[in-house]
Amino acid sequence: MNEANEGVYEANNYYQNSLPYASESIIGNECVSCLEVDDNDDNNNGDVEITELCQEMYEASGKCETYVSNLYYPSVGACDYINNILPQISKVYSGTSSSVVSSISSAASGDTATLLSFVFGVSTVGLALYSCFLYKKASDAGRSIGLSQQGIV
Repeated sequence: MNEANEGVYEANNYYQNSLPYASESIIGNECVSCLEVDDNDDNNNGDVEITELCQEMYEASGKCETYVSNLYYPSVGACDYINNILPQISKVYSGTSSSVVSSISSAASGDTATLLSFVFGVSTVGLALYSCFLYKKASDAGRSIGLSQQGIV
């Protein structure tokens, strides 16, 4: 994909303005705090609570709480993904993926795949020949010889 020459957007838009956020990022680098002081409680003691946004993000996130000791029901649904799949994905995107990609491709192109494709091909050809044999047999049986052709009137 080719980049446009500098000044193309300014020359072609109505107000001759540059692209918004062309020199600065839309996304800031500052963190958003998950703590908020509850000023609306009746005790007026300023309890610190977690914001609703952070609560919802934590509840929806995948967690591996295998080694958290004080939980009655630890969430371990994402442990396999976090421990096995994410490292392979990061290897693929970091450029050290030759072993991961080759292991995936060798598993897909193993002896089992070759054997199954051979069996599929042979069975397809065999069934095609058998269907031709049955068609010929059925069409030959349809041509019955009449009594006049046998010499009997």
